[in-house]
Amino acid sequence: MVLNALRQMLTQGASSRAQQFVEGHFREEGYDEDSIDIARQAATLLAGALITALMELVLQLIVTHLTH
Repeated sequence: MVLNALRQMLTQGASSRAQQFVEGHFREEGYDEDSIDIARQAATLLAGALITALMELVLQLIVTHLTH
């Protein structure tokens, strides 16, 4: 339960930061709103995937540590 809450918090934070980063850079380069929206969505998916992979690694390390 605690790890799930941590995952959600990290995912939301990372997604928000990724969206802000992408939006700022895309706006500076003059992209239209549709392109910016697609880039924000992609950033959200990527951030979620990275956090999920990170949490899997942490869980594997915990399980490995506890079983040895």
